[in-house]
This record gives sequence, C-alpha cells and structure tokens, in this order.
Amino acid sequence: MASPHVTPNRRPARDCPFCRIAAGTGPARLVSTGQDVIAFLPLRPVHPGHVLVVPRRHLEDIWDLDEATATAVSRTVLRVAHAVRAVFRPDGLNVIQSSGAAATQTVPHLHVHVVPRFTDDRMGTIWPTPADGSPLALDEAASRLSKALQQDDQGDELGQGEAAVEEGDRQGTRGP
Repeated sequence: MASPHVTPNRRPARDCPFCRIAAGTGPARLVSTGQDVIAFLPLRPVHPGHVLVVPRRHLEDIWDLDEATATAVSRTVLRVAHAVRAVFRPDGLNVIQSSGAAATQTVPHLHVHVVPRFTDDRMGTIWPTPADGSPLALDEAASRLSKALQQDDQGDELGQGEAAVEEGDRQGTRGP
C-alpha cells in the first residue's frame, strides 16, 4: 500500500508547494482555512481578489478527487466567489480548474482558481473560436459520454465509467 504522503506514480506530497502551505510550512496569504480545504492568494494573481481553493490532502488532479473532498472544495469555492463579489464588485467571475499539462495545470496539486473579471481586463478571452463539429461526431461523443455516466451510476465510486472511455480508445474514437 502506498504511503499517505505519496500519490501513486507521482511525486511525494512533501515536494508540493500547496501541501507545504496546507501544513503551515509554506508562505501564503491565507483567506480561509477549513478542516479539509484552504483558500489563499496566488503568488502572481491575475487581479486583486484572485484566489486559489485547494484541498489540504494531496490530490494531483480532478481524477484523484473523491466526492467528500469535491463537496468541501465546491462549498469553499462558492463562499470565496461571494466574498470576491462583495469586496471587489467584479463585472464577472471565472472559476477554473485545470487538470494536466495540456490543460495548463502547472502545480500538480488539485486547485481551483476563483478569478474576478472586469470588462476589458488583461486576462482576455479564455475560449477559442468553436471548432466545427459534425452532427455524427457530436452524436458519437454524446453516446459515449452517456454510456460512461450510466456505468458510473451503476458503480460504487466515481470513475467507474472510465471503462467506456478506454473501450472507445481501443476502437480509435478518442478525443476531439
């Protein structure tokens, strides 16, 4: 069995800057501390009011996340979002969670960005122009996702539906 300080096949949690912050040994401007989740300002915020919400336990990405921790993270994101609105009065708000390098995750510890947005701010548009999606490709994607979610509903824990995705990979129907 793996050590509780090491995520399987991943770096030790003690090398993780967010784990150090959660343990109180790393520098941070904390805005909220709870039993399972902390919230703090990033070192290089997009704007004042940009906050990171992080589970205390080392989880590399969303695929490591269990329902109880997801609930705690979500509650804290919601609380932080309301505080950001009350304090900074932004024109909008982005809530961003990136998993994996391809999604721009730079710290391999699950975290959610709560980013106040202002008209014409320096962050700019975050979505590319839509890709052309053929009705056949969209129908296939919807079918595969539905199958994976149905399998998840029949399983005991999150992630059971990944077998449907893996089967699609074997059949060469992966990705965009």
